[in-house]
Amino acid sequence: MFDYIDNTEKLSDLLTRLDKAEWITLDTEFIREKTYYPRLCLIQIASADTLACIDPLAISDLQPFLDWLNQPQRLKVLHAAWQDMEIFHHLGGGNVPTPLFDTQVAAAVLGMGDQLGYARLVEALLGVSLDKSQSRTDWSRRPLTTAQLEYAIDDVRHLRDVYLLLREQLDKLGRMKWLEKPFQKLSDPATYTVDPQTVWERVKGLQILKPQQLAILRELAAWREQRALQKDIPRRWILSDEILLDMARMQPDSPAGLRQIRGLSDEQIERGAGEWLACIARGQAVPKSECPSLPRRRKLDANMTVVADLLTALLNQVANDHGISAQMIATRQQLEKMLEEGRTTLSDDWRGVLVNDLFTEVLSGKTRIRVRNQQVIVES
Repeated sequence: MFDYIDNTEKLSDLLTRLDKAEWITLDTEFIREKTYYPRLCLIQIASADTLACIDPLAISDLQPFLDWLNQPQRLKVLHAAWQDMEIFHHLGGGNVPTPLFDTQVAAAVLGMGDQLGYARLVEALLGVSLDKSQSRTDWSRRPLTTAQLEYAIDDVRHLRDVYLLLREQLDKLGRMKWLEKPFQKLSDPATYTVDPQTVWERVKGLQILKPQQLAILRELAAWREQRALQKDIPRRWILSDEILLDMARMQPDSPAGLRQIRGLSDEQIERGAGEWLACIARGQAVPKSECPSLPRRRKLDANMTVVADLLTALLNQVANDHGISAQMIATRQQLEKMLEEGRTTLSDDWRGVLVNDLFTEVLSGKTRIRVRNQQVIVES
């Protein structure tokens, strides 16, 4: 059984009952096909003895819930928390609930698989097969059926036992510290703050552009992002990545030039030409020394290929020592990219905790490596 919370009185009563919980499990249902920000449609929440679905479409003021959620004295347990936290960051005026525990990340450091889905994790740990019949539900439609609500509440019902089992295994293996940085990042509001001046870096296909063209792309992408934010619509509805790339590459200086770009209608050009051409002009005016550039990657020569082989061997040894698949820590491609970019560290998450210091010492020549009893030994 679970409670369905659809008014402020029920919400206040629920929060009172949950107030002494040391931890809660949390999930959301949302849609975002037609909006820039996800539209929150349902909140599922549970403690050791309480289960509830909160209907944000029926409750006029969610602020009391957001204030309660942001209280730091209780742990919030989620699976694949990023999108849920993005929602609360937007609704909460830039605040993010903390502290957090992400069961997907926890499962990864226990060697259960990278980016493991919730249903697979529940089946692996609890032997429970979750109903998937409502996975395509339109959560904005009301009323929600019993089947829909049962499907939704399962996301927090079983998460309680999953959390306790993962926590037990992490404590047993001494791996809780591995999770500190990933969880801190998930709790950092900056993780969910969009900077229009950096969104150009996520435009697909930008590798074909030269630095001056990248400066133009930066202006165009920032304009598109700001417009999408203002209108609360998907950025692709403003202009597609392909059109941005063509504008940056062709650098038209008139509406006639814009008409040479495939995918732009006369109506779009009439509405947007002035702003697009201004973006292009600003990008053209950026001094060459200040133009953005992509990370320089150098092709590995024979010597660096040997170095990559060495790091791969060390990686395999570390993975074997911790009972984790080496592929979960890093692929050969990721190691080569690290070397191509001149880095000595892999990442700032739990994977980096395992290998960053080792890689840095090896690549700086501060250690020597030998084989003993068929094992690779690193000595300072």
